[in-house]
Amino acid sequence: MDMIGIQYNAKLQRMVRQIKRDIDREIVPLVRSLASQYVQDADASHEVVTQDAWSDIILSAMASLRERWTSNRVNAGAQRIAGEFVQSALKKSERDLKKSAGIDVFSGSAVMQDYLKASAQQNVQLIQSIPARYLEEVETLLIANMRSGMRPGYIVSALVDQYGITQRRAKFIARDQTGKIQGEINERQQRNAGFDYFRWLDSDDRRVRDRHREIAEKVTAYGPGVYRWDNLPLSQDGVPIRPGQDYNCRCTAVPVSSAQVEQYRKSGQTKPGVYR
Repeated sequence: MDMIGIQYNAKLQRMVRQIKRDIDREIVPLVRSLASQYVQDADASHEVVTQDAWSDIILSAMASLRERWTSNRVNAGAQRIAGEFVQSALKKSERDLKKSAGIDVFSGSAVMQDYLKASAQQNVQLIQSIPARYLEEVETLLIANMRSGMRPGYIVSALVDQYGITQRRAKFIARDQTGKIQGEINERQQRNAGFDYFRWLDSDDRRVRDRHREIAEKVTAYGPGVYRWDNLPLSQDGVPIRPGQDYNCRCTAVPVSSAQVEQYRKSGQTKPGVYR
C-alpha cells in the first residue's frame, strides 16, 4: 500500500477505534451489570417463561449507538475523508505523469470531475458501511451469547475478535480502493493527454501475481509489456484488466507515446499480431 492508501487506512482505523471505544464505554458495562439476569434466564427450566428484560436494555443501547454513528456529523466526516482520498489520488497521478512524460495535466474537465464525484460518493458509502456492519455484528454477537448464558469475560473476548475483523475490513477497503481509483485516474489522464499506449510495470517482488508478471514481461505488437488502453490485457479469468484493478495490486501504468511504439517496431522489439 502506498502513502495515499496508508493515510486512507489510518483514517478508517481511527473510526473503528472510536466505535470500539463507545462499545467498551457503554455496552460492556451493561453486559457485566446484566450478567445475573441473562445467565439466570439461560439456566432456567424450559417450563419457565422469561421476559428477557435485559435484551430490551441491550437493544436500546445498541440503537442509540447506531443513531450516533449514522448522524449528520459522521456522514460529513465520511464525505471529507472520501473527498481528501480521491483528491490525493488525483494529485499523485498528476505528479506521476509529469515525472514520466513531462506533461502538466489538466484535471478540470467535466468528465473528470464527474468521475471524481462518483468515486468520492462510492467511498462515502463504503466508509458508512464500516460502523453500520460493525454495530450490526456486535448486536448479533451480544444477543446470541447472552441468550446462551455466556459469562461477560467470554463476551468481551468475542467483542475483541469482532474488532479485529472490522479492522481488517477497513484495511481491505483502503487497499482495494487505492489501487482501483489510482488505476482509473491514471487511465483517464493518460488518454486525455494523448497517450493511447501504456507499459504495464509490476513491483518486481515475490508478491506480484503470476499473471501480472506475465503481462508485464510479454512482448506485444506495441513493445515489451506495452498495451493499448482500448484493448487491455486479460486477467487469469479472461477479463480485461488495468494496473491496480485487482485487490492489492501494486502494478502501475507508465505512458508510452506512439513515437516510442514506432521505435520498438523498427528495432524489432515487437511481436506482430500479439495485442494482449
